[in-house]
Amino acid sequence: MTRLPETVTGKFTDLFAALHYAADDLKIVGQEAMLSGDFSQVTDSMEACRKLQALEADIKAAVTNFHTQYPAQAVEKTGFHKKDKRRTRKQGGRLRATVAGKVIQQHTLAETFVETLKVFGLERVAKLDKKVT
Repeated sequence: MTRLPETVTGKFTDLFAALHYAADDLKIVGQEAMLSGDFSQVTDSMEACRKLQALEADIKAAVTNFHTQYPAQAVEKTGFHKKDKRRTRKQGGRLRATVAGKVIQQHTLAETFVETLKVFGLERVAKLDKKVT
């Protein structure tokens, strides 16, 4: 696995949010200092805000560098069923059953199967004590 775990990504998101809140607080302090005429505090808060922005840029560059060095590999989706060479069931299509001269064909395989069981009689089929998965 060459991508950052979800918890690490979540912590980076939290860190970026905290940096934004801190920068906003510094901007507010700078504005209040400007209104009061304390220009040394204004320059201090602006410098601190620039440092926070530089820190954020460095962190983003490090994460981007990680992603370029270790690109995420495509995760192969596995189906619900195991792949078995002896498996005879089709994935999709139509099924036609003829029972006692009656042709049964529905839109899906499952619907055709159910209708065929109804023709046989559900009580008779239940006596067979078979399980279908």
